[in-house]
Amino acid sequence: MTVYLLRHFKVLDACAKKRFSSEEIDTWVEAYDKAPLSYHDIELPRVEHVYTSALLRAQRSADYLGLSYQSDACFNEIETKAFFKTSWRFPKFLWLLVGRSLWMLDLVRKSESKKQAKRRAKEAVDLILSHPKSSIMIVTHGFFMLLMAQELQKRGFKGEMDRVPKNGKLYTFSEKER
Repeated sequence: MTVYLLRHFKVLDACAKKRFSSEEIDTWVEAYDKAPLSYHDIELPRVEHVYTSALLRAQRSADYLGLSYQSDACFNEIETKAFFKTSWRFPKFLWLLVGRSLWMLDLVRKSESKKQAKRRAKEAVDLILSHPKSSIMIVTHGFFMLLMAQELQKRGFKGEMDRVPKNGKLYTFSEKER
């Protein structure tokens, strides 16, 4: 069995705003999923099943590649939200960095916890493994891909991924020889 993980194509963020309040960063996160993508052609293997996350940027990436797919929210990115309510404005990178850092430390309250996301990654891999002896492609998101890759490796797959998965790059995980 071979599993291919593909991060959606790069989002073209046209927002020129430099600093965001908590309400503004949450609005930006919502708009991010609907923003245009920077497409490029990639060589795809032949696969029996393709899943995408239920988020628009993953589905549009699969559409561009001409893939027939099934969407499932279990492949969605880990949600990003403002970590506290304020009218003070902070740089976008700071909101995202601190938000992800708090998530890594399992200190988030408003969104999916680290434990819940790892459980969801296990469920996603269970769904993948429900297609034995198949080749499957998942069009998903960078942060969630890291959790899926860890879970695949725990289940006996071998493969490598960049520390920060690249947009529009295919990563291959294969069952280890027994």
